[in-house]
Amino acid sequence: MLTSLKSKFLLNPDIHYLNHGSFGACPRPVFEEYQRWQLELERNPIDYFTRQLKGLFGKEASGPLEKARTDLAQFVNADAEGMIFTPNVTIALNANANSIQLNAHDEVLTTDHEYGTIIATWSRKCKQTGAVLKQVEIDLPVSTQTEFIDYFWKQVTSRTKVILMSHITSATALVLPVKEICERARHAGIITVIDGAHAVGHLDLDVRDINADYYTSNCHKWLLTPKGTAFLYVHPNQRDHFQPLVISWAEINQPSFSLRHEMWGTRDMAAFLSIPKALEFRQINDWSNRAAEARKIVLEYRVKFAALCERDLICDETWLGQMASILLPANTKPFELWNYLWDEFKIEAMITKWQDEPILRLGFNAYNSRNEMDLLFQALSSFYKL
Repeated sequence: MLTSLKSKFLLNPDIHYLNHGSFGACPRPVFEEYQRWQLELERNPIDYFTRQLKGLFGKEASGPLEKARTDLAQFVNADAEGMIFTPNVTIALNANANSIQLNAHDEVLTTDHEYGTIIATWSRKCKQTGAVLKQVEIDLPVSTQTEFIDYFWKQVTSRTKVILMSHITSATALVLPVKEICERARHAGIITVIDGAHAVGHLDLDVRDINADYYTSNCHKWLLTPKGTAFLYVHPNQRDHFQPLVISWAEINQPSFSLRHEMWGTRDMAAFLSIPKALEFRQINDWSNRAAEARKIVLEYRVKFAALCERDLICDETWLGQMASILLPANTKPFELWNYLWDEFKIEAMITKWQDEPILRLGFNAYNSRNEMDLLFQALSSFYKL
């Protein structure tokens, strides 16, 4: 049994933070590195932007920003040239929607488990172009991943131009078989956009193996970096077509592919410069074993919570990482329960809805304890007076 690392995080010790998936939590040494870079910027902004972050005003990319990019690329098995730093996945997927050309009657195929703001982004894109956003209904409980792949692929038509899919769904916490979908799509000449918001640092992520046209993930969730740290990876086949979301001096200077898409004028890059420290923190603290133990605890407690709520499990263990979603009693009012957990127990928990189903999403990380899971169980029992 590995000891809790809560003392190494900046979380308020009086709260029970069981919603790591929404915003993550940053360890103290990583946050100190983040602040160190912010101070470096303020000591001499000219030196910071023009000498230390080499490449921002020239064609040769080097220095600490490129080290962060190279370290992250190595961690997810991607080539660094295709890695673009963005503040979050939402911005990355807006960049995708801005750049991919759709025509009237083209189809963007996705599922009904996708994150709301992403659906809103692509709905607007389709409305502007006359294309169609088609959400495939995936009922709960899900069966096997092989059956999912076959069922989803049956919805592909000759008009399908883009497949948009989460790697890990937000509300239902399902790890979808994106590699197999991307493989079929590549053979069919369909563009793939994978929303991996919860993936990096959570799963053993291999971007080359997934082989999507576009893959994006938030480092500030499970990779433990400061907030506002994400990446978008663009496949070599798409780089000539991919257009910057923001036009800047990069259109004149013509630096590397990555910098062309990152240069947004004056921009604090401290969060990205903290990525190597986050990777070091994980290595020092035996993160592979901690993640495996956390997943084991999530799988154990999801059974207890489902029994408490008298609801069936939505999937088997093959669909899950360190998060698992539980269907709550049908008459649950999510906002009321969310407030109750905070007001009465100081528990931060993900209470949401998917379709008409109220859901509790369990998450567990190295700063959590079994006692906190037990407290959540007690709190739910009290709320439902079971």
